[in-house]
Amino acid sequence: MSPSTSWPAPTKRAGLAWTAALALGLAAFLFGAGLGPDSLPFPPRSDFSDAVTSHWPSAVFLRDSVREDGTWPLWRPLIMSGSPFAANPLNKVWYPPQWLVLIVPPILHLNLLAWLHLVAGGAGAWLWSRGSGLGPWPATLTGAGYAFAPRIMAAVGAGHLDLVYAAAWFPWLLWAIDRLARPVPARGSVAGLGAIAALCFLADVRLSAYFFAFAAAYLAWRWRTIPGLTLRRHGTRIALAALLAAGLSAVQWIPLLLYRAGLSRADITLNEAALHSLSPGQWIGLLIGDHGGGWETLVYMGVSTLLLALAALALRPRALAFWGLALAAVMLYAMGDHSPLWVALNRLIPPLRWWRVPPRAWFIAALALPYLAGWGAQLLAERPPDRKAARLGVAGLLGGGLVCGIFSSLTLSSSLELTALLGTFALPAAALVLLLAMRRALPPRAIMALFALVVVGDMLWIDRTLIDGRPRDTWLDPHRELAEFLEADGAARVYSPSYSLPQQAAAHWSIAQFGGVDPFQRAAYVGAFEAATGVAAQGYSVTLPAYDLAGEPGADGDGDGEAAILARANREAPIDASLLGQWLVTHVVAAFPIEADGLAPAAQIGDVYVYRNTLAPDVTLAWDGPNRVTVRAAAPFDGTLYAVSNGRWRDADGDLPGLPGAVAAPAREWAYRYDPSEVWIGLAAGGGLCAAALAGWWVVRYA
Repeated sequence: MSPSTSWPAPTKRAGLAWTAALALGLAAFLFGAGLGPDSLPFPPRSDFSDAVTSHWPSAVFLRDSVREDGTWPLWRPLIMSGSPFAANPLNKVWYPPQWLVLIVPPILHLNLLAWLHLVAGGAGAWLWSRGSGLGPWPATLTGAGYAFAPRIMAAVGAGHLDLVYAAAWFPWLLWAIDRLARPVPARGSVAGLGAIAALCFLADVRLSAYFFAFAAAYLAWRWRTIPGLTLRRHGTRIALAALLAAGLSAVQWIPLLLYRAGLSRADITLNEAALHSLSPGQWIGLLIGDHGGGWETLVYMGVSTLLLALAALALRPRALAFWGLALAAVMLYAMGDHSPLWVALNRLIPPLRWWRVPPRAWFIAALALPYLAGWGAQLLAERPPDRKAARLGVAGLLGGGLVCGIFSSLTLSSSLELTALLGTFALPAAALVLLLAMRRALPPRAIMALFALVVVGDMLWIDRTLIDGRPRDTWLDPHRELAEFLEADGAARVYSPSYSLPQQAAAHWSIAQFGGVDPFQRAAYVGAFEAATGVAAQGYSVTLPAYDLAGEPGADGDGDGEAAILARANREAPIDASLLGQWLVTHVVAAFPIEADGLAPAAQIGDVYVYRNTLAPDVTLAWDGPNRVTVRAAAPFDGTLYAVSNGRWRDADGDLPGLPGAVAAPAREWAYRYDPSEVWIGLAAGGGLCAAALAGWWVVRYA
């Protein structure tokens, strides 16, 4: 399995002590980055964060639905004229750690989950690497290197918290495979592997696919290298673990499959799926970290980590060949349409296009590189190469690194932060420790400890530039006056072509929106939305309306911020107030004046223009929790009204009104309830799969 297994197995006490130290270190780092009970993470150079736009509103909605309405939310009426809530995996309704929001305020909840998952990921990497033969200090390098991996911290900063959640389970997935893939499987290994795989899937469907593919390759490698594994004993147990994982997560993947064919994502093209593909030139980022930007394309893992990983592959090429091949495959896949591997796979298997943004495969390298670096540190400390040429090369690396660091400090001190300047000394620091190891100037344990400290410091110097905690008074309170006016003016649904009413503000003040930011979109609704707003997406878009910023001043990253650019978007789009009225859009808000038949000026609040839609019928939606609604008209009218956008809604007689849920005049009141059959199917199928896994385990164990 590994080049060396001379170290004793870790004790529970040592694991708890190491985890506690990691937890304290991560807490100090996140708090220093500005995260607290009233602030959420942002990318330093961005006006938007998925934590604020998506995760916080979802957590608030789940909390309010359960605590105030006493209902488990299957539907959310607040975006896209209503959309499935529990069926959408991005909302984490079925992910058990998300339920913490029922007792903890949402902002604190999200920060706690980010911290806990970073701790869990680091602890899992430490435990798994110790079991593979690494000593305490090299395992510390691996565990801390994974917990503080720049790619994972960049996800925290971008607010991609679901990716952070899934990444936490990756090392535990490999640990569970190791416990099962033994001549005598460990007790509880089937249940452990199944439960961890299910949690990984529920944390993030997209990233779990990469982890499962890698786990399958890892298992095949273990099968080849460990004697005593048999298809009858171990193959059966692996199948039972997969069956259990499918059963535990069925309540999520079955509704997703039921909706899949009707989603706009189903028709995604190869070019759209290749978003943010890495070009060959971007691999220079392995040596030069991108401070504060490029969270989807960040590949820097620390130059010291890279140096030690390459040393491990050079010193033990056969024993670590699997990891070298895996990294090569991940690099090719992350290049997307610049890589024949990605193009061939996505043409052969079109459903793979759902997994947009190929560089997310680099999350695998976030664990693989620190793991190899741990082996490099251990091998160099215990058995350093004794060749003169190697010593001269390391001495040259040390000298060259120092020259580069000093030159950068003297010439770039006015344009770079101190952390960036300090990072230029990571390479010479690693080379110095390597030279000490080759000269045997210090004991092996001291050398390994120094390597670990250099690697952690190398990552911290860039990590701090990837997260900017911003308090709620910067991303919520500025929209209070607009939201309160819309509330007082009786807004039923609101449309903004310029994102003048951000999603988090609409969620906080419970203002239903015609558009929204969410990749879970029904294709039929997208078509109706585009007809009413005059904004047609040039391909797949996660936002309604789409924002085509080509040619906009500042769209190249210079000049105006993102919010200012969006404020100019869609200003020429022809709005159809009559069609908006059919969807009960009573107000339109924009960062620019609008001239359209049926839209009457109502107010100007700051830089935002508010219009009433005079063609919208006098109809109200009375929600009894998120899953029931009564549509009431002030007077009978002759027309069609779309009370709910899509999904499976039944009327008072129990009949399905069909997509998109039109109600026709003359009438004054219609009652609807969301059809929960998708949930019951998922629960029933999940229960059956879990029962089958339990029965199979009983047969294998006692037959």
